[in-house]
Amino acid sequence: MTLSNIIIILGLVCTLSIVFNIISVIYMRRVLLRVYNASEEASVIFTRLDTFREHEMPTFYGDETLSALLQHVKDLTDFLMQYENIYSFTQPDLMEQLEEVSREIQEDDEQKENPTQKEEQ
Repeated sequence: MTLSNIIIILGLVCTLSIVFNIISVIYMRRVLLRVYNASEEASVIFTRLDTFREHEMPTFYGDETLSALLQHVKDLTDFLMQYENIYSFTQPDLMEQLEEVSREIQEDDEQKENPTQKEEQ
């Protein structure tokens, strides 16, 4: 092998390596973008689940179907909340946000229940 053949082979290998790296970066960017979007959507779902769980739902005493449905919803919410840490890595302060939303909902519920207290203050 001559020196010019070695230079040509190294040039081809280098070119192939650059093309492979560019394709790899584009692929990784697409995958990370999908994971990021999934994480954002999961954060929205978990926020809604948390606010849904905070509501006090009235039950009609003696209605076993409604009671079973409410228990099923609570169990499903608890099950889905187990996955919150997996999908919330794009929002590290998600728990703080959920707690803030929960406090706001509780304050709104208290104001709805006791409208006279708000007028007195």
